[in-house]
Amino acid sequence: MISSKTIKIAATGILCLAGAASLSAQFKTDAEFWNQPHIAKSFAASYGVLAKTEPDLEEEEQVIVKQVLTLLQENGDKDMALSTILNALSADPEATAAFDFIAANFYAEKGDLKNAIKYYDSAAKKHPSFLRAVRNGAIMKVKEGRYEAALKDFTKAIELGAKDTTTMGLLGLCYVNTGKYFSAETAYREAIVLDPNVKDWQVGLAKSLLQQRKYEEGIAVLEQILIDDPENDILWSSAANAYLGLEDAETAVAIQEIVDRLGKSTPESLIFMGNIYMSRSLNDLALTYFQRAIQKDPEQDPDVYVSVAETMTARGTYDQAVQVISDIESSFADKLSDDNKLSILRLEAQIGLATGGGEKVIPTLEELIERDPMDGQALLLLAEFNSGKGTTDGYSRADLYFERATKVREWETRALISWARSFVSRERFGKAIPLLERVQVIDPQDHIGRYLDQVRKVYIASQGL
Repeated sequence: MISSKTIKIAATGILCLAGAASLSAQFKTDAEFWNQPHIAKSFAASYGVLAKTEPDLEEEEQVIVKQVLTLLQENGDKDMALSTILNALSADPEATAAFDFIAANFYAEKGDLKNAIKYYDSAAKKHPSFLRAVRNGAIMKVKEGRYEAALKDFTKAIELGAKDTTTMGLLGLCYVNTGKYFSAETAYREAIVLDPNVKDWQVGLAKSLLQQRKYEEGIAVLEQILIDDPENDILWSSAANAYLGLEDAETAVAIQEIVDRLGKSTPESLIFMGNIYMSRSLNDLALTYFQRAIQKDPEQDPDVYVSVAETMTARGTYDQAVQVISDIESSFADKLSDDNKLSILRLEAQIGLATGGGEKVIPTLEELIERDPMDGQALLLLAEFNSGKGTTDGYSRADLYFERATKVREWETRALISWARSFVSRERFGKAIPLLERVQVIDPQDHIGRYLDQVRKVYIASQGL
């Protein structure tokens, strides 16, 4: 015989294990997070009786709970058990919040987050002090990635008396994912006080510290975690970024080398290394890392490597840029977007012009302009190439392209400056002055102001004034 007391306990405890098991999937890509003992234990433990916060059961409601228990104990028929609860709620929508809570647990076990949240919220609405409904609903919302909503529920749960490590830790997670890093730090510290052995809270604390640029504190936390998890490449990479934040590039590079030697390099970590070496003008070494990153995963987005090639071209490391472009085209041929292809064409044209192959790349530039008559960069490159010829015909063509380039808003300033310098090279100072004056109106720059003053002086002298 099942006693009334047992039934009442069961009303808030049915499927506690199911509730814990339902946390095992779909939190981003880290299912292991939800399978950890401290999460499951905390979720299950939340079903104990708290008389001050639990809804009471009328005698008729106890009978329904008994039916549900019987279905579970005799044949484990959870679908029928859920149907019994839903029928009771259908017959009386204002029935005890315990029914909504039980239904929510069933849905949580089935992985139906939408309905689990619906019934947890319903239980909390019927019985505002229903702590477990509020807290478990918050946990489900975290699983669904609804951090703002979960944040409100966790805050309410804390007001109702929840102060366990999982509540505080997941509160910290919500703060991190809503950009409230100082609050996240506070929550994670509280979670760690309650259970100092949970690595997730330590990692969360490190992240919240690094996002606040508290690099030294963040590094101290990461180093503590790495003592127990020395082959965690993500933590090593985070530490490297933190040292970079402290402008300690030497240590950052050394740490990424550790990741590399562990055999756990990722495209991101290799790109990190390449960027560091490129910033030091160790261009061949940088190229090696970029090439390894490209080869690491043929399915990755090529955008980042197009940006690398653009940076190399801007820095004048043309040989390396050409090699990166070649690797991009051979490795990502089917993944290159139209924008990628156009960017590569522009880079090839820039490199050709810079390395004396101007005549060969003119058709490429003309193709770019044919595709997009407002391609400011292509227009400016053609203008500068023709101006560089130093011939009457070249200057005439250059002026046409310069004028068109100044009509492209994002290229207007650069086109005006380059056009003015072209006129100065021809000793047509009077033509250069209004162009530089225009620059100072739309984008004032001290060095352009000084250049303008010099051109004016030369112009006045040339006129004998």
